[in-house]
Amino acid sequence: MTKRKIKSDTESKKHKMINSNDNVNGNVRESKSKITNSSIEKPNWLEFKKKKKELREKYKAKRLSNIYDLSIAVKQIGEKLRRSDCSKLERKKLISKAHDLLKTNYNRVVLTHDMSRIVQWMFKYGDTEIRQAIFQEVKQTLLSMVESKYAKNCIKTMLKYGSQEIRHEIISACYGNIVKFLSHSVVGPLLELMYSTWATEKEKRYFKQEFYGDMYKQAKDDNIKTLSDTYKTAKDMKAATLSAVKGNLMKILNKKLLNSTLVHCVLSEFLDNCSVEDRMEMIVMLRSSIVELSQTKFGSKVATICIWHGTNKDRKIIMKSLKENVKNIAMSEHGYITLLALFDSVDDTVLVKKIVLSEIQNHLTDIALNDYGKHVILYLIARRNSHYFAPNVVKYLEQGDNNATSKKSADVRAKELLDSVSDLLFEAVITNTSTWMSNSSIAMVTLAILKIGTGAKLMKAFEAIAVFITNLKSTIVEGDEKYKPVEHSGLHMMLKKLIQNDKELHDKGENTFGEVLVNHLETNIIEEWIGCNRGCFLLVLLLENETPSTVNIIISKLKPMINTLKSKSNPGAEILLKKLK
Repeated sequence: MTKRKIKSDTESKKHKMINSNDNVNGNVRESKSKITNSSIEKPNWLEFKKKKKELREKYKAKRLSNIYDLSIAVKQIGEKLRRSDCSKLERKKLISKAHDLLKTNYNRVVLTHDMSRIVQWMFKYGDTEIRQAIFQEVKQTLLSMVESKYAKNCIKTMLKYGSQEIRHEIISACYGNIVKFLSHSVVGPLLELMYSTWATEKEKRYFKQEFYGDMYKQAKDDNIKTLSDTYKTAKDMKAATLSAVKGNLMKILNKKLLNSTLVHCVLSEFLDNCSVEDRMEMIVMLRSSIVELSQTKFGSKVATICIWHGTNKDRKIIMKSLKENVKNIAMSEHGYITLLALFDSVDDTVLVKKIVLSEIQNHLTDIALNDYGKHVILYLIARRNSHYFAPNVVKYLEQGDNNATSKKSADVRAKELLDSVSDLLFEAVITNTSTWMSNSSIAMVTLAILKIGTGAKLMKAFEAIAVFITNLKSTIVEGDEKYKPVEHSGLHMMLKKLIQNDKELHDKGENTFGEVLVNHLETNIIEEWIGCNRGCFLLVLLLENETPSTVNIIISKLKPMINTLKSKSNPGAEILLKKLK
């Protein structure tokens, strides 16, 4: 009986536990169902946005306290003020009205997003009196404005439309904080605008001096123009000054904030004066930022120093950083020098071909047509040739000749680079002759290419040029004017030098341009040429520079034209007639 009772009690407990579990599971399922149903319901976004806007206005009203209503009134004026159809007279009245409302409150509202825009419009379109009044009120908060996400735009407007005195006061307010501001991603671009666009030479020197040490943050020295001036009279100051400059530069370099003309200038001065160890350390920091450096005059100097004095590893990283940027650097005012330094220094010409020359080849015509880009191509063809490069450029590049890393002979390096591009250059001239003869600048590049040619490829290029200049439909457009190829001054000069080069080609046993050209000088072409002064001079040059056999062919073609020549009054026709006699 006891066993039955125990069994019965056990079964009863099991039954209760099962019921209990069912109740729990049921409750869980019910709660899950409620959660699912509530998550399915879409929130009312319009209501949410409305509440958010109300909350924002509430916070703003609290922040602006007693001027909240005033700001609402000014914003209504601003809506009319910003319209493009607002007349000058109406705009003047609106600005005057807004100014009356905002008096004594500018330094508070200028830091807000919406009101800072209205202050910008007022300063832009207001008269001198209102501009001066606005500036006098915000004068005490200039530093806060410079660092403000919104008010910094008011600073830009004041720099652009304000007087020289206003600009000077804004710039002066930044003294003591130059390094700090350049280390800030928001303020840095504004400081760069001040330095590169609005600062005078004296103010630029004061900006630079703050990198030289804390003593120059407030006390400026008119005698200090460059870094070396700081220790010219006190040599024992050199180590401390260089250490201070390095520390200040590191603050900026660690944040990768290199898009600054001022930073580039200080970097250039530091690398010219620092120790070898500091220079190597700085190169490691800069080697991935060559693209940014190449955009300014001083930055390109820093880039070339990194190339000249960097290790093979540094140079490899530098070239990799140039990927997809070679065209832009080649066509920039200062950047092309960086590529010339690379061609001069890097022994691994295979890597140069793979990274740099491949991009040049892909954009060859665009680079050749550019005033700066053409120097990159000319350097590959005629390295440091005085006909194409100014003495100061050659002298500057010579500074990197004795660097410790480069081992290969400069002539060997130059030949390897030239061999990799020469065929492509000739192919471009042959297939697209009209472009490569389209103006004086690119025509001289074409001449340089032809001077390095030999054999069949040179003959094909001569043939293409002869066809172009003897085609009566060929024209060169310059501005609003159209010229025949032989009548264009720049192209005439290029053809003159090309014909004069025939003597040298003949001595080498090569076929000359004159031999090719004479076959295209049909009667109608000769009539066209002797009708203009420059055309006559080209024929004179052919008679003076070609082999006897070629000269005889030219004379036989010109003899029937003697009476026509006699009727021409230009100097070239007279000289040509004398040559024929």
